[in-house]
Amino acid sequence: MKAILQLHEKKAFKNGMVLEIKLWEVARNKRYPDGIRYSLLFIDPPTGKKILMDNHTPKGHHYHINDKEHEYTYADINKLIKDFKAFVKTHMGVTL
Repeated sequence: MKAILQLHEKKAFKNGMVLEIKLWEVARNKRYPDGIRYSLLFIDPPTGKKILMDNHTPKGHHYHINDKEHEYTYADINKLIKDFKAFVKTHMGVTL
């Protein structure tokens, strides 16, 4: 199964911050046992502060707050997006 883009949203804010969300449906396999591939990014280019959530191989589900990486327990797409928005609000002070 070829990856099917389910959602792609990109927004540049007036203050220079950038939001980009990409979600793909993929075949369930060892690399993507949940059948989803994703990259969620919120960055403030002038300061370099960022929130990033992704699940690339070989790391699996994880997130970055600035330069620190943390494991992430994936449940479903709705919780993923909810958690991402909460990280952005808590660590960047922006409500999405």
